This record gives sequence, structure tokens and C-alpha cells, in this order.
Amino acid sequence: MSGALEGIYDPGVIDPGLPVPNATTPFWHSSPHHLANHQSPWPTDTVDVVIIGSGISGMGLSRTLLSLKPDLRVVLVDARALCSGATARNGGHIKTMTFAMWEERKRTFGIEEAIRISEFENSHLQAMTQAIREDGINCDLQLTEGIEAYCDQKTFDKAVKALEDMGKHAPHLAAKHSVYIDKAHLHQILKLSSRCIGAIGIPAASLWPYKWITSVLGELIESGKLNVQTHTTVQSITDRQADDFAVVHTQRGNIKAQNVIHATNAWLGHLLPELQPYISPVRGNVVHYGAVPPSSNANSSVLGFDRHFSYWLRYGDKDYDYLIQRKEGDIVVGRANTGRRATADDSETDLGAIAHLRGFGDEVAASPIPGSSAHITHAWSGILAFSQDGMPFAGRLPFPHRTHQWVCGGYHATGMIKAFRMSQFVANLLLGRDIKEDYPDSILVTERRIKALRRSLDLGKAAVIGGSKI
Repeated sequence: MSGALEGIYDPGVIDPGLPVPNATTPFWHSSPHHLANHQSPWPTDTVDVVIIGSGISGMGLSRTLLSLKPDLRVVLVDARALCSGATARNGGHIKTMTFAMWEERKRTFGIEEAIRISEFENSHLQAMTQAIREDGINCDLQLTEGIEAYCDQKTFDKAVKALEDMGKHAPHLAAKHSVYIDKAHLHQILKLSSRCIGAIGIPAASLWPYKWITSVLGELIESGKLNVQTHTTVQSITDRQADDFAVVHTQRGNIKAQNVIHATNAWLGHLLPELQPYISPVRGNVVHYGAVPPSSNANSSVLGFDRHFSYWLRYGDKDYDYLIQRKEGDIVVGRANTGRRATADDSETDLGAIAHLRGFGDEVAASPIPGSSAHITHAWSGILAFSQDGMPFAGRLPFPHRTHQWVCGGYHATGMIKAFRMSQFVANLLLGRDIKEDYPDSILVTERRIKALRRSLDLGKAAVIGGSKI
């Protein structure tokens, strides 16, 4: 991988391998589900669908398939416990940044497709909120105003300009945003330090993602609708066009399935080497700050932020933190910056990122509690997937010996605004149903797209060899 839009990690094709057994422990796992390590009776007959991965994608696929066709024989497998990958390691933040990607998407895909992508991402807040409420899931869902707070004038000006241009082509999307430049509002309401020169707000939400995923999967397990095999590592897949099924080979035995869906996001490249050049696993780092003492303002965190806001704190181009404050007053904040490591090892954290997360609050918050880093209770890492063209991969795989296989993943580090509705999309495609919603064409994994990705990769290599940058 050498030419991704983000360009925030070392280039090179990487085999993510298998999930490590000794991953760091995220705060979200502090309340484990009682079925987290569940293993249903082993399926001996051919099943309809095997889903590999139990994060948002795996849950969304299971939920949608079984709601549309309750008698479907679905098996969900995961190399570790339920929801142990990126979904249980992110910041718990449902927030778009469509205007920040607007110009790049216009250049890459054209205006019409850029609008469809933006609409698709913006639709996730309502879709996820509606699903959580329909299912009656208690996962600490809290609606907020998501604040993009800028500490760099050039980056802020660029964002405002992109938002203005979006308003010309998609005014219904631009209207969701509010631009703040009043110093009193930035300091007194948003509780940001004088380093902040402007902000852009948009409706957003925070939640406990692990509780959502495991609650839905738990109900499906207990109802007998879903067969789940945790701690079951898929080692390979035999898929012959002449057969009516593929064979999923695991360390615990084989499963025959008419359809296999790869929903492993950053690990897609291991079982699908055809996608390996176009998806890079990249390690992110996150910390959890405990709540303020009971005598303090319950509406505030150790950094002094109001819980009605969630944040992306932008320090420069492709350099930011994302932060939510939970109802109890604790906060979760993650680091996104240039120079991140391309690896699928989440057993370690990165020194520079963790050091930053222990001290950033003293600079960006208006009134942090002195020694706020002493309130950190958890520090962990998670593996993101960055794609060559910035878009995820959805649909039936167009490769030889993949006749019975599908893909749903590669979310370019923003799965919270892509994964849920994309899993619904793939589930409907698999069942042969008409897709009424206007999904972006750029998410489909087609022969044409793979050829374009291969060309862009070759161009990137040629630029490096020639000593120039395209």
C-alpha cells in the first residue's frame, strides 16, 4: 500500500496475519458480556452463511440477515472473544467529517458520487440510533453536538472553504453544520483554550460500542437464531466453483457454507491476499480518563468539557484527537496523526501517541484539573483499516476461487460512519433483494475497481522510483 489518500503511515504491503492472543485491554471490556466466550454446538451440516468477525459488521450482517430471513442458518466465528477487535477499541464516537474529505472525494470520484458518499456517512447517526432504540439496547447512547475544534488557522480556513463548497452542491448536508469563531463561545461554552481559533459543529453521538454489539449478538444466541463460535481461528477457505459450498477451515474443525462473508476489516488481507495491496492495518491508540471526584461538577470531565459535546481536536492537517465525554463524567480520547505504525499487533501501544494523550488536555482545554493524566485508568491500542482509495469494500468477491465469498470491511479508520449500513447493504445483496437506498457505487468491490486500484498502486511505485511525487 503506497498511495492512500490519508498517507499517514509507512508505505508497503503488509500481511496482517491473525489477531494476537494477548491484545491490550480496552475500557470497553471492563463490563464483559456473559456470552463473550460462547461456543454453540458445532455445525455439522452445510450452513447458509458463515460470517468471519464479530464487530459492527458481523453484528449488522447477523441482525439484518436473520431479520429478513429468520430460518437462515448463520454461523458467526471470531478468532478471539465477541467484539474484541476494532469496534471494542475505538472512541465510541458517531460523527462524520464529510466536509474534511469533500475536496479529495470530488477530485477522486466526481461531485455526484462525493455527495452520495457524504449522504451515506451522514445517515449513520439516525440509522444506528434508530436500531439501538428499536432493539431496546442499553449501551449508553447519548446524542451530542460533535465539535471539530481547530488550533491551526490554515487547517481551519481549508475546512470552512470546503464546507462552503459543499453548500453549493449539497446544501442539505452543509446545513447540518455550524461554524463558531466567537472567542467567548469557544472558551466559555465549548471549554476550549485560547489555542483554539475556530470550530465546526454537527449532530453526533457517543455510546459504549461493545455493549451494543454483544447485547444484539447475545439476544440472537439466546433465541437460538445464531450459531456463534468464539476463539475459532479461520486458517483458510477452500472454494471451488463446481461445489455448492465453500469449506471454512479452522483449528477446531471445518464448516461448509454456501456463503462466506469476510467482516474482519483490517485483517481482511490475511485470508484475502488479493486485497492485501489495497488495505493496510494501522495501529491507533486510545486512553480512558476516569470521572471527576463526586464533589466536582457532574456535568464536567477532568478536562472541564461539557458532556453535551464530543470533539475532534485538530492541530494540523491529518493530525487530531477524537474525544467523547460520557454521562458519568469519564472521557475516552484517541490519537490520530501522521507517522502511525502499519501493523495488526494490538498487544502494544505507541509511546509517542500515549505520551501525547497524557498531556494534550493541558494545552487544548480551558480549565483542566491539574494533574489530569493521573485519572487515566486504561490505555490500549486498536487496529484500523486504511484503503487505497479511501473507500470500504462491499459485495461478492470478483476473484478466482472466491465464488461463494463476500466482503464487508476496509473502513478507512471511520467504521462508525460506514460499517452498520454497509453490513445491511451486503446482507441484502447476498439475499438477492432489491436495494432501494442510494448507496455509493464506490463501495462495491468490482473487477473495474480492483484494476483501478492496481493502476494507482503502480503509479505510486513509479513515482517513488522516479524520485518525484504524484
